[in-house]
Order: sequence, then C-alpha cells, then structure tokens
Amino acid sequence: MNKILCCGACEARLTSALALVSSKAPGVVAPEQEPGKPLIARGIAFKSWEPIERSFGNVPSLLEFVPQYWLNPDDLTDAVRITRNRDRLGGCCGIGGLGGPNQICRCGAEVGTLRTDCWTPHLFVPDPANTNWIEEEV
Repeated sequence: MNKILCCGACEARLTSALALVSSKAPGVVAPEQEPGKPLIARGIAFKSWEPIERSFGNVPSLLEFVPQYWLNPDDLTDAVRITRNRDRLGGCCGIGGLGGPNQICRCGAEVGTLRTDCWTPHLFVPDPANTNWIEEEV
C-alpha cells in the first residue's frame, strides 16, 4: 500500500504517493550513501532504524532519531518550501542539513530536513512530530 506524507498542522500533501520499504523487512538492504547523489530512488520512502547521522559528542545530532524515513527530494510537492531561517541553510554547494529543519509547509509548519550538499547523500528526512502518513486513496 502506498502512502502520502502530510503536514501535521494543515494536512497538506507533502509528497506524491510513495511505496514504504522498511530496513527491518527480510532481504532489504540499506541504500548505499554516496555524496552528491540521491540516497533513495523516486517513489520510495525508506524507513530506517539507523539514523542518517550520529553525534560522537555529548549532544545528539538533530537527525539522530529512529525510526526515520529517507525520501528522494524530487518526491516533495510544491507545498514544501525552504525555511527563511538562514541559520539552517548552511552548506557548500547545497544544503548540508546540519542546522535543524530547513523545509516548511506552505502553512509555516517545519516539516523536515533536506540535504542536498556535495558531501551528503541527497535526501529529505521528515520531522515525525510535524508530519504524518496517510494511505493513498485508490
């Protein structure tokens, strides 16, 4: 069953319908992380039980939570926009995704973190506190 990621505040559809694949499913292998390339193919939401980023200090990384979904940035709809908070937009050739949620819904709710820099795999990680999944209507 395909699912659609929605804003928890206004219920706007943030993605097209996606096939959910879990890293806990038999035979499923985590995608290869290549800097500068999409981590996930279009049309798939990969449910990971390992965070995309870990901190080795006393303070956890902002993306150090599980489970988390990894999405292809091209699956986002035009309801998703870049934040106006410039502190969250650092990067070299794109957005590094280290400063916290950098994508907002058209209603203003923070909906996740986009990574598009040359040294990161390209992906979108939804904020589980501000988003939810609905089943695709057939």
